[in-house]
Amino acid sequence: MSTPTIVRSMVAREGREMQRYAPSGARLVAGVVALSPDKTKVLLVSSTARQDKFVLPKGGFETDEPMPEDAAMREAWEEGGIIGRISKPLGVIDDPRPPKVFVADVAGGGIVPPRAEYYFFEMEIEKELDKWPESEKRIRKWATYKEAISGLINRPELIEALDRSSIIKS
Repeated sequence: MSTPTIVRSMVAREGREMQRYAPSGARLVAGVVALSPDKTKVLLVSSTARQDKFVLPKGGFETDEPMPEDAAMREAWEEGGIIGRISKPLGVIDDPRPPKVFVADVAGGGIVPPRAEYYFFEMEIEKELDKWPESEKRIRKWATYKEAISGLINRPELIEALDRSSIIKS
């Protein structure tokens, strides 16, 4: 699989004015499962809300990005300071958490759309830099499958992405 060409800015994007949404209203998000070369560890980054909580690098798929892979690679750089190549798509995962705003009857069908649709990709890391756009507000750490699962306990969509990856689960 080819790696998208991205411009690596030292300023992380903020805001949602360029955010893409699915026809259902779900926010489109792209992220990576970045594995060590031996596939025994995954790179996690601290949440900006709580430095003691860790997540996979991910964020909004924006209107100036042709493919979700472009957004995933940008987010890997902005949040984790990693550069690499996408080795395989992990598919689309709906966010099972309830929407932040409840709508009584969406489009007359009574179906509430997912909060987000996640496009995840497995990534082979080529470089891990010491300074990156969010290095002042995020911590990154390598975790085994079991460590990652226990840390992502309240994020089933992130666990699903990890489970779809090639990480060694022993």
